[in-house]
Amino acid sequence: MPPTELRRELRRGLAATAPYLLSHHAAAERHRCHRLTVGGRTLYLCARCSGVYPGIALGLAAFLLGVGRGAWLPVVALFPLPALADWAVTTLGERRGTNARRTATGALLGVAYGLALPWFLTTRRPLLLAVAVGYASLAALGLWAASE
Repeated sequence: MPPTELRRELRRGLAATAPYLLSHHAAAERHRCHRLTVGGRTLYLCARCSGVYPGIALGLAAFLLGVGRGAWLPVVALFPLPALADWAVTTLGERRGTNARRTATGALLGVAYGLALPWFLTTRRPLLLAVAVGYASLAALGLWAASE
């Protein structure tokens, strides 16, 4: 492929994916996003992800600093529950949900992610893997139920 054709194809691909760089939601699901205006342009930021990423940073900081070591297991086991419940209710149920709730539950989920991953990688605790498999199973069940 000649360089000019490659550049043109790259620009076309970037233009098609640009709306999804900060939010993975289609236009019909933009109610699940925070709407920001920056430099006169409207940007959509996924509400749950806007909590998840700072939460990951907080969980990672807690791990690196050894903060609250005795509470790590309950945090990893329980903090994802509100996000899973909110996702299930708004995906499988009739409730639309709110972005504030999505962001808050995303932050809890992120703290658990940020704490669990480095903890598992450094200790290989089977209980952490069991928690992950449990949540993955619940999410798979929810996705299956949503497809029915």
